[in-house]
Amino acid sequence: MNPRLLKNQTIYQVYVRNHTPEGTFQALINDLPRIQELGASILYVLPIHPIGKEARKGTLGSPYSIVDYYAINPELGTLDDFKALLNEAHRLGLKVMMDIVFNHTARDARWVKEHPEYYYYKEGKLANRIGDWSDIADLDLTRDDVRKALLDVLRYWSKMGLDAYRCDVAPLLPIDFWEEAKKEVSTINPETIWFSESVHPHFIEYLRGEGFSAHSDAEMYRVFDILYDYDVHEFLKQYLTNQGELKTYLRMVEAQGYIYPADYVKAHFLENHDIERIHGLVSNKLMLRNLTAWSFFQNGIGFVYAGQETLNKNTPNLFDKDTIDLMVKDLAHYRFIQRLIELKKLPMFASVRKFQINEHPLQANLIEATLHSPDGNVHGIFNLSKDDRPIYVSLKDGSYEDLLSGKPVLVEKGILRVSEPLMLKLES
Repeated sequence: MNPRLLKNQTIYQVYVRNHTPEGTFQALINDLPRIQELGASILYVLPIHPIGKEARKGTLGSPYSIVDYYAINPELGTLDDFKALLNEAHRLGLKVMMDIVFNHTARDARWVKEHPEYYYYKEGKLANRIGDWSDIADLDLTRDDVRKALLDVLRYWSKMGLDAYRCDVAPLLPIDFWEEAKKEVSTINPETIWFSESVHPHFIEYLRGEGFSAHSDAEMYRVFDILYDYDVHEFLKQYLTNQGELKTYLRMVEAQGYIYPADYVKAHFLENHDIERIHGLVSNKLMLRNLTAWSFFQNGIGFVYAGQETLNKNTPNLFDKDTIDLMVKDLAHYRFIQRLIELKKLPMFASVRKFQINEHPLQANLIEATLHSPDGNVHGIFNLSKDDRPIYVSLKDGSYEDLLSGKPVLVEKGILRVSEPLMLKLES
């Protein structure tokens, strides 16, 4: 997949169990027109397979504790229901991304009985390398038969028409396995999109310290088209919780531009199923709009976790039924998300040559950055304070078109009054 084309797209993440009161594929099908109208390009669904019962977490269990890679969780529907979802999504122009979990299975998975040799053992017992993941058992990917079995799984779903894979804790698996997987799948669909759940840097450091293999983001780009933003997310959270400085986070974002390949694609998420809702963390709506606009303005692919567009504060429970409220109570915010997704499709966001962040040592809670592209340059200003205010900007005096609102913005004597986020079109 051409990474530049991905930068025009937006991923919409869905946890089928909690997406609707019914929690089924059929109910999700009914919501597809809204998702398509929102502007999303890729529908990403959490694992859809039967869930293990042994050492289960919660009442219904984690979707990442999988019994059978070839089967469908009956709570969600049937295989025919999933095929109907796939077909309807394609009819609406949406790609479908499946969450695959190849690091581990449930402790009562089919393979535990049929192929106990596939697993990692400690002191003669089924084990996993992460102590907290008590409901799963790790697979042993040093074995050729395990790799072959997993490749067969990918071939099965790719032949069904899957467009993309989000690969759970992919850095914990050998890079050469992912290289082989990508090569195999490309014979079925060469345009398959590969999205790695890259992990926090401290987690990589911890695993290596325990004697296990864990790959850095730079290594993962050898295979994957998209990586998570976990390399910088902890610095953003530290700033938002008054435990760190904005400048530290921004320096880490800027570093992405020179430590990764030229056409690297990051998913600049503000929330997902593993972390708390951004509106639960940032209650001020003005600050939230600016932060959300900044996530879309950055050099990468857009990302929305279902419910983010309707200002959900509740982080859905991964292990029990906890329906997401998708009712639009703030139409202005909903349309704001829609507008950001629409802007992301402009050519300039795909053909970025330089992404420059300007430092403001005397202006707190402000992000100012410029996106340089042969298709046009855009200057972004994001006010992370709770009020409107005057700021000094690195722009010439004059009138500028704001792509977000469509309104002119005036800079006089190097000063601009800001409240809402701005994406100002610059002369080439």
